[in-house]
Amino acid sequence: MIIQIIETLLDKSVPFSGEHRRQQWENGWLQNLTEKNLRPRYFGKYKINRRNGYFVKAIDKNYERDMLYSIVDRVAKKYLRNMPYIYEFGCGTGHNLLRVKKISPNSILHGMDWAVSSQRLVNSIGFPAANFDFFDPNYRLKLHNPAGVFTVAALEQTGTKFKAFVSYLLKNKPKICVHIEPIAELLDKNNLMDYLSIKYFEKRKYLSGFLTYLRKLEKEKKIKIHEASRNRVGSLYIEGYSVVVWSPI
Repeated sequence: MIIQIIETLLDKSVPFSGEHRRQQWENGWLQNLTEKNLRPRYFGKYKINRRNGYFVKAIDKNYERDMLYSIVDRVAKKYLRNMPYIYEFGCGTGHNLLRVKKISPNSILHGMDWAVSSQRLVNSIGFPAANFDFFDPNYRLKLHNPAGVFTVAALEQTGTKFKAFVSYLLKNKPKICVHIEPIAELLDKNNLMDYLSIKYFEKRKYLSGFLTYLRKLEKEKKIKIHEASRNRVGSLYIEGYSVVVWSPI
């Protein structure tokens, strides 16, 4: 497994995230819409996953998805339950919205994504949806308040270009912002498994410097960080489901 990861890190053909992939996401969610299937196809790609710093071979093909859902459930119960309005940015198929709705059934949930096919999917399962681009936020889209905001493995696609979205949130002042994302600052670069995960983040140009930037904003008394924790759950290549929770001041 380690050799496979190193070979992938050395492979120059591996695609990386960013604005140039907009059409690929549009096409991907359109396929889900056509198939009437809310399960993102990136789940279950590998038979080997990560847990507690080890490689594990899952018995169930839904292992990674279900481990992620356990994290979504925890943060939703702690931070989003009974929030009048909840927005998922980068919502994709809307499968996480359904999860959160079970925990907070009286909340009004919205799905936000840059792919039009995502809005069609989210509407089809009963949630309002709007087009939103992390790289170029539409300030005319104002959040209802009090609101909770969350992202799940979505903000990762911005790489180092996350400040525009943070500025949008600071302007709209939601009550709580919850992110389940790859956070390199929470991993140990002196540990081999963590080091390989960090290098894969860099290879794919995933979210980078996000927690460091939030800590800077906290020192400037612009935000309050409530949680920054790792869950030791991941796929073959990364531990990508750390949790960062903060609020604008």
